[in-house]
Amino acid sequence: MWRKYLLGLVSAGIVLSGCSQEVEEGAEKDEKTEQQESKDYLESFEGNFGHVHGLGYMKDGFAFAAHTGLKVYDGEEWKEAIHHPHDYMGFQVTEDGFLSSGHPIPNSDLENPLGLQKGTLEEEDLEALAFYKESDFHVMGAGYANPSVYIFNEQPNSELEQGFYKSPDRGNTWEPFDAAGIEGGIFQIAVHPTDEEKVAVATDSGVFLSENGGGSFEMISEAGQGGGLYFSEETLFFGLYKGEASMISYTLDDATTSSISLPEMSEDAVMYFAKEGDQMALYTFNGAAYYSEDGGGNWDKIAEEGETVS
Repeated sequence: MWRKYLLGLVSAGIVLSGCSQEVEEGAEKDEKTEQQESKDYLESFEGNFGHVHGLGYMKDGFAFAAHTGLKVYDGEEWKEAIHHPHDYMGFQVTEDGFLSSGHPIPNSDLENPLGLQKGTLEEEDLEALAFYKESDFHVMGAGYANPSVYIFNEQPNSELEQGFYKSPDRGNTWEPFDAAGIEGGIFQIAVHPTDEEKVAVATDSGVFLSENGGGSFEMISEAGQGGGLYFSEETLFFGLYKGEASMISYTLDDATTSSISLPEMSEDAVMYFAKEGDQMALYTFNGAAYYSEDGGGNWDKIAEEGETVS
């Protein structure tokens, strides 16, 4: 059953002037600071959030891009972003918010599909960057602190044919990349936080790394279903399933690898992964979510089959 579900997900894979002005600006800043400190853009959440399409760490905690909107786990409890109830796909956290694609909720002022959008947790409005009302990018990677975006475009749109493309400027311009050396069905893309030339791709055959902007890729994993792609400055983290689940850290400088301890899983594997210092969070193909505050030494289950666990 798990293999059937996994293959379905992989197949689905194929951002007045003078004193009065100073008073107004000061009041606006105070109001914004007050809002951020009170975090009234988040509210408590429990229940079923459906399947997840991305995971990343933001200042308020680990953000899960769920079928029913953005859910945030802060290390103690679940919250939901009140401004973002949409079904986000290809979700990527950046230093100034997030980039995503996907579908708006019914009765929204937004039109379907979303194309490439940029947003923040605190603000309701999204900024359409590219292909609004044209495309839904399930497979997308973006630099945390650089403006690059990499996609696998499943369906042709007004500008792009089917295939691999990258944008060096958050969607203003696009160019194809060769992706030579990649094997298998495309599942995920991840981009290095500062070096836009480093990009990783996970497929149902393994994990592949490019250091030349997607021109060519080298397989860096054993054969298996890849997932859980996450770059830090010095390391690429990835999950692999080949009869059982594993999580690997791959050092970019010297290609050395080490294993990260995982919670017990039965016929399941890491789908999404993110970390901040010793804090880690992961989401599995079967809809479970786990949190660790000690680098994987101990894991707490925080969701099961898409349902929050208190």
